[in-house]
Amino acid sequence: MQKILVPFDGSGYSQKAFDKALEIAEKFGSKLIVVTVLQSKVSDSTGISLERMQEIQDEEKDAATVMLKELESQANAKSVAFLMEVIHNPSSSDGIVTFAEKNNVDLIVIGSHGRTGFRKIVLGSVANGVLANAKCPVLITKGTE
Repeated sequence: MQKILVPFDGSGYSQKAFDKALEIAEKFGSKLIVVTVLQSKVSDSTGISLERMQEIQDEEKDAATVMLKELESQANAKSVAFLMEVIHNPSSSDGIVTFAEKNNVDLIVIGSHGRTGFRKIVLGSVANGVLANAKCPVLITKGTE
């Protein structure tokens, strides 16, 4: 098992998934890849200039990167190889599955639920969508906030 993917949105559910993935990666010497999917907000953009839309997307990406940097330090403390990505996709589950396929991921570890708003990534329906469409094994962690 060389690559483990963890979709992360900052929720307690995704933190639990990250913790489990980190444990597995440490045990098997795997690379940990953490991804946040930012959804396009075209429907919310009426009356907003393209320049402002780009600024909003940049702000969201910056906030997500700060969140993922905290996870990087946790991985570094356990000497686990770490890669983080922030991607844009209107469908969180499609973004996760497509990323996993393009990067030859061996395992996806995903929380059973997640947040809404800009961090909308891992909802029950997203976890189910990943489970149904991923070509690699999927581990769904359960837990509460």
